[in-house]
Amino acid sequence: MTPDALTGAHLLVLALGLLAFLSLAFATERHGEHLLGRMPARRWRRFARMAGWLVLGLSLAFAIGALDVGVGIALWLGWLSIAALAWVFTFPRWPWQPPARDKPQRNVKSNSGAGEVPSSSPMRRRARAISALLLLATIIVFAAGISRVQIPALERSYALKGQAGPWPFTLVESDRNPPELVDMDIPMKEFRLRFCDECDQHIRLATLKVNKPRSPRATGMGFMGQRWERRAEIPLPSTLRADSELWLTVTGKDGSVHQTFWRMDQVSPAAVAWFEQQRTTSNAQP
Repeated sequence: MTPDALTGAHLLVLALGLLAFLSLAFATERHGEHLLGRMPARRWRRFARMAGWLVLGLSLAFAIGALDVGVGIALWLGWLSIAALAWVFTFPRWPWQPPARDKPQRNVKSNSGAGEVPSSSPMRRRARAISALLLLATIIVFAAGISRVQIPALERSYALKGQAGPWPFTLVESDRNPPELVDMDIPMKEFRLRFCDECDQHIRLATLKVNKPRSPRATGMGFMGQRWERRAEIPLPSTLRADSELWLTVTGKDGSVHQTFWRMDQVSPAAVAWFEQQRTTSNAQP
């Protein structure tokens, strides 16, 4: 999912939460009269109650479908909390609420004699200010948490999609950083691969290698891990350039072999830039 689509998913969950709570509030006698200025009919309140729970269920299903189970439920609960707080502060200022009923006045004795209690005491104003600050802090913390949620590598916009024989797949580097140096200063780069759900049962092995394999037994490093996100870390040759080729070899359980390749500047621009910088630095030394 792209960043724009992810933002849209969050906003939609928030909007559905606001709509659901509004419907559920309309379904109650107290808040229904508060929202309309008059008591809504019983059948409309029953319909609003059903609609509110239905929208809540739809928002939960959408969050899980868009963001997976764990993240989806957590963010759904977070946005519902913000939606509830938003309505808590909105209802007292609702423009169509019925006029307040007159309450019998009580005489309050004080040291200076009989007087009236101020309608808005400093204590009440302080409580409202603290509540508003807590709501603002909740929104800021929740927004900061959302901004740190990373899009899975295979769902990023620069992931490569292709087909090896009859099997469609998605391939992407795990990150866009330069290669990682391991023992003996060998540059390594990790890639991730996912085939379609129906394809996995027909695939025996998938391997990855820079430059075209010279023989069927030298096709590179094999992908390991769960079928929905296979991983392979491959060494990068010192001769790597922008026009070098990254070859994917897929072997089926029926013995068929299918290959496809890309230029390295398509797959990992950071790796190409890193090797160019290494060569420039090496040539500049006396």
